[in-house]
Amino acid sequence: MAEWLFEIFSEEIPSRMQSGAQKQLKELTAQSLKQARLKSGLITTFATPRRLTVLVEALETCQVDQQEEKRGPRVDAPQVAIDGFLKTSGLSLDQCEERDTAKGKFLFATQLIKGQPTEELLPDIALNILKAFHWPKSMVWAGRKETWVRPLRGLLCIYEGKVIPLSYAGVDSSNVTWGHRFMSEGPIQASNFVDYRDKLAQANVVLDWHDRRHLVKEEVGRLAETVGCVSTDNSSLLDEVTGLVEYPVPLLGQVDEQFMVLPDAVITTPMRVHQRYFPLRDKSTGKLAPYFVVIANTRTKDDGKTVIVGNERVLRARLADARFFWEQDQLEPLASYNSALEKLMFHQKLGSLSQKVHRIEKLAAWLGVVTETPTKEVMEAAQLCKADLATQMVGEFPELQGTIGRAYALNQGVSEDVAAAIEEHYWPLGGGGKTPERMTSILLGLADRIDTLVGFFALGIRPTGSKDPFALRRAALSVLSLVSASSQPIALKDAFSFAYNLYDWDAIGKETVLEKESTVNELWAFLMERFKHFLRDQQQSPHDHVDAVLAIAERTPDFKTLSRRVSALDQFLDTDNGTNLLAAYKRASNILRIEERNDSILYKGEVREELLNSPAELSLFEELESGDGSLKGAVDNENFDEVMSILSELRPTVDTFFDMVVVNVDDPSLRQNRLELLSKIRNTLHQVADFSKIEG
Repeated sequence: MAEWLFEIFSEEIPSRMQSGAQKQLKELTAQSLKQARLKSGLITTFATPRRLTVLVEALETCQVDQQEEKRGPRVDAPQVAIDGFLKTSGLSLDQCEERDTAKGKFLFATQLIKGQPTEELLPDIALNILKAFHWPKSMVWAGRKETWVRPLRGLLCIYEGKVIPLSYAGVDSSNVTWGHRFMSEGPIQASNFVDYRDKLAQANVVLDWHDRRHLVKEEVGRLAETVGCVSTDNSSLLDEVTGLVEYPVPLLGQVDEQFMVLPDAVITTPMRVHQRYFPLRDKSTGKLAPYFVVIANTRTKDDGKTVIVGNERVLRARLADARFFWEQDQLEPLASYNSALEKLMFHQKLGSLSQKVHRIEKLAAWLGVVTETPTKEVMEAAQLCKADLATQMVGEFPELQGTIGRAYALNQGVSEDVAAAIEEHYWPLGGGGKTPERMTSILLGLADRIDTLVGFFALGIRPTGSKDPFALRRAALSVLSLVSASSQPIALKDAFSFAYNLYDWDAIGKETVLEKESTVNELWAFLMERFKHFLRDQQQSPHDHVDAVLAIAERTPDFKTLSRRVSALDQFLDTDNGTNLLAAYKRASNILRIEERNDSILYKGEVREELLNSPAELSLFEELESGDGSLKGAVDNENFDEVMSILSELRPTVDTFFDMVVVNVDDPSLRQNRLELLSKIRNTLHQVADFSKIEG
């Protein structure tokens, strides 16, 4: 067993791409080795701003010999066919085997293919990895056709201490790499992974991403302790900073006290988003402290004093702008900025933001009525929800949309519920993000997303493949999150229809848009597909359970109810009763499928009671009859715990029927009646879900 070390050295890789690149490098390496018929031990990847590295341990030194068998023509085939087979296989007739098959006696040629040494295969494996690699954005340089995320500068490729020769994008492989851009001198020669790792450490490069992340977190915490503070929990910032440095150097900076009167978000947004600083909070009070930690990528002779002064100056300038905007924006009421929304375009065909706000108002009010939510607060929040987009503060710091609107609204005496909705209607901000709890915020967020989805779907604009320029997938997932958070069920199809009617399609161009029914149906189908992913992510529901419930979703056009139904099905099928009833359903369905095909008929569960001549089938019929009504009532009342309880009680009767009764008897009337009874089992269970879609 051997070791293979492969490093791809380049200009700085964007931090946000490093995690995905590590994962892809590992997958491509495993795939390439498998295709080359080489087994290996652990495959480990590493990433720094300037390198991607893969280490393959316990790699086979040679392919395993392989037997290849080819079937030729029949032994009595024309001589020309036999000669052609012998020529292509490189064997004589004596070396071939005559073998009897179901179709007669054929010639077979068996050859031993000797495995190639791994050393000879690695150049192609490495090149395959480089060529198959996909970046979200790639570059070409120096007039070459090959692409990479940034210009390549080196390829280190070592197998058992030897350099594996290859060339890509004009770069030849070697055993050479480079350390830290500023805190190392000259190239580094490596003979194996341990040598490579240790020499990089001496050259001020922390190779492992997780080690760097831990080091950054520890150092930020240590500096925060020195001023009686703690770091705010911001894992995404920690991940980003980890990808920006090869050797973290933490430095403590101060915020001018004059700016501490600003809202926390106004201070921390320039820190986190623009400067990648870690804001600190007072350990005892929890309030934002006038300190921050910046992670530099190099040590300086003055221990970072100049770096700290420079960063403090940059932050001071940004916060001075923020304070100016804060003061100037509030010279006018927040509602006054709505007039400026007429000049801000939502979409070329769907009109201005001002028009969107008017539609949101009406849709939010309608949602308030159907959910029995007081509409006064909903309407007031809808009127103000986009006003801050026209302020100077949001113009300079777009990340503060909603947040600054809430702050301005509170300063001007707006109620907490309305002010919170201005900020929270943007939630969730991403997959798994926080969802609002207040109904005012939920309804306003729904109105905003539904208006967007209906407008674009009516125009025929859909996400395609990896392209989704208007973030419609995210909007759909947000709708599902908000509906799930709502205290009241919401019939989304009705909401889509209402939203469609709010658009002035004559002014937009009625001939260019879909009819309402088509728009609603296509949007519903799109949400259904998103719903599958939503439940798998949020509830860890198996895909087949989701499909089983969605197969009857037209009867339940409310996602909150569907979510609860899937959850109840998950729990039921995790019990012995659920497992056994599913097995009985499968047995009944298999018999029905075969007999319906043989009889060219679809059995509908129309059982004739007078033909039930055994206690087991009579008992099953009575159980299904009584359970049918109870089950329907429980489903209609959305009492899914009772639904599963009824199904549990049904299970032993079904088991007894299959133990005691033969379905396919000679008497045609009796046989048909028993098939109808099986169909009745199927129909009963289909009130809950389409059990045929459940695996197992």
